[in-house]
Amino acid sequence: MYKQYPSSAPAGNDEIDFGQQMQSLWQNKNKIAAAILAGGLAGAVIGLASTPLYRADAMLEIETKQNQILTEINNMLSNEPAPSEAEVELVQSRLVLGKTVEDLQLDQEVKATYFPIFGNIVHNLSGSDDPMLKIGAFTVSEDWINKPFKLTVKDSKTYLLTLPDGTTKEGRVGAPLKVNNETVLKVDRILAEAEQDFELTKFSKLSAIENLKNKLSVISKGKTSPIINLSYTDTVPKKTSTILNSIADNYVAQNRERDIQVASSGLAFISEELPRLRETLQEAENKLNAYRERSGSLDIPLESKGALESLTNIETQITLLKTEEAGLAELYTPEHPSYKAVLDKLAVLERAKNKINQQIAGLPNTQQEVIRLTRDVETNQATYVQLLAKQQELNIMKASAQGNVRIVDYAYVPENPVAPRKAVITLLSALAAGSLTALWLMIRSRMKNGITSSEEIENLNLEVVALVPHSKTQQKRDLIKRKFKSLKGRSNYLLANEDSTDIAVEAIRALRTNIYFSMLDARNNILMITGATPEAGKSFISANLATVMAQSGKRVLLIDTDMRKGYLDQLLNVTPEFGLSDILSGEVSPAQAVIQTNIPNLHLISTGSYPKNPSELLMDNRFKELLSNAQKRYDYVIIDTPPVLAVTDAVVVGQHAGTVLLVSRYGNTTATELAISAERLRQNKITIKGVILNGMKREANSTFDYYYSYITPTEGKKTAKKTTSEKPKA
Repeated sequence: MYKQYPSSAPAGNDEIDFGQQMQSLWQNKNKIAAAILAGGLAGAVIGLASTPLYRADAMLEIETKQNQILTEINNMLSNEPAPSEAEVELVQSRLVLGKTVEDLQLDQEVKATYFPIFGNIVHNLSGSDDPMLKIGAFTVSEDWINKPFKLTVKDSKTYLLTLPDGTTKEGRVGAPLKVNNETVLKVDRILAEAEQDFELTKFSKLSAIENLKNKLSVISKGKTSPIINLSYTDTVPKKTSTILNSIADNYVAQNRERDIQVASSGLAFISEELPRLRETLQEAENKLNAYRERSGSLDIPLESKGALESLTNIETQITLLKTEEAGLAELYTPEHPSYKAVLDKLAVLERAKNKINQQIAGLPNTQQEVIRLTRDVETNQATYVQLLAKQQELNIMKASAQGNVRIVDYAYVPENPVAPRKAVITLLSALAAGSLTALWLMIRSRMKNGITSSEEIENLNLEVVALVPHSKTQQKRDLIKRKFKSLKGRSNYLLANEDSTDIAVEAIRALRTNIYFSMLDARNNILMITGATPEAGKSFISANLATVMAQSGKRVLLIDTDMRKGYLDQLLNVTPEFGLSDILSGEVSPAQAVIQTNIPNLHLISTGSYPKNPSELLMDNRFKELLSNAQKRYDYVIIDTPPVLAVTDAVVVGQHAGTVLLVSRYGNTTATELAISAERLRQNKITIKGVILNGMKREANSTFDYYYSYITPTEGKKTAKKTTSEKPKA
């Protein structure tokens, strides 16, 4: 059980370093740019693959009713919204849309189909006319309602029909194709190439109305505006205007029929009311004349005349509203807004009438009687005249049948599509892809807890002996080789030999210098290089460090003890016949396994064949003898071992090494992993000389930034050239 070391980051630190986040995005700018490009291409493909949509527009106007008295009452006594708002719902009613569905046969749909995505793109880019299939008759059985049929064109006169159940029938243009007693298809004309597919669907009337309603937009310009705007969207330009004009005409027609029905109901009410009102008027006049003869001539006071006039007007309005109510009762229930408005007005007038009657009740009896009789005469007389005028008005309305709606603008065939907006789609797709990629990178960066600075290592009581920058040169070369499948996941590019000016090599040279002096006090010249976890880059460090040491004139022996996944022979581009496993198993002598590499002064003992028991072989005395002889023959013996946390091999090898270095990977190796590895080595009495932070990347405000600005191949050449050209100063 090993001691667990926490990360060096402060616990519970949820603060976000925006500078670091921005730098992380800048480091991944190529990925973000690629995502933006991919998103833009995807958006362009979507735009090209989308079928163009066209929109037609029409305008209606709700005209004011001619009944001025009712209009005035509505303005004074009601706060009801403009009638256009109720008319919006009527335009979208099944009464109107259902008539359009029947007139234009919108319960059947014919749609040309193409190969997914690419077929639409090719067709849209070709600029050719859309394939057309004209259907004369199409009836289906109840089971096949709302289910697609597939029609494949064979030539201009014949076609193949695939039924929803998968069976096929062959038909001819102009001749009805009878599938069964209820399913019949008659194709009048085919304008399409051979092998062109069409999808035919017969909808129920309700489904057809809903489909029509989904493409229809009806908007009122405002509560007080009588204007209604209609728009319809479809893939066929001519179809949009045809359907929209049909809806407008059908709405106007139903409005006209509604007014005729209202007028007929009102006329029926007036025809019944006029004879009764005539008799009532005659009776009221007779009663008034008889009372005056008995009582003599009486004058009505001025204030009583005002009350009488108001009462007469109110009762006249009540009678007219009852006429209106009779007409509305034929069309609506009492809950309808128009019907409810009339009832509300009647209630208001009744309350006003009762209030005036209460005022009259306070007068002397003689005046009350005169006012009552006079009121009856004047009210009945005014009502009688108004009903005669209303009768004439309704007769004119019924005869003209104009309604109160007119079409201001008919729909025209649209010339340009309203969708898709290819440029907008492309731009939004690119921005969305870039934003999502940036967000993912920020989240990933936030979630990473790998070591990113030397301070984090020093907080673990470990010394940092080298910071090795990330080599873009090797990264690019490995990437190219992987594309041609020549790497198989392993690098065989020895950076120190093939690109000695790389900044990573300069850092390894600095490490070499550090090792020269630090090993002076070591118990032997054996250097073990290991890592906490795989992919830390220990083999990269081992091979390149051995190379720069050999280039400095030192005799170096590089031993690959990773008898599970070692690949130093590939990295150094050699093909040994024998290796370490062969030596330790006693099959060959060390002299047979040691080979000279292409680097002068650098020898290699590879892993050899991968054995089943590498740890046991390393514990054999043959390995101790090998190292004892090697340290005498060479200036430095560098051993590359497996990761500490993966297997126990590093602990076994570390017993023989005078100097031990741990390799950690920038942003990959965590502080916990490094701490546990160090503790495991210490528990086995292995002293760690220091830690190498490999793959160091350029960060914002990094003290390591000078490496990238100073030690580069280009800058180095310029500096050298300038130095040689300048004269020494006195």
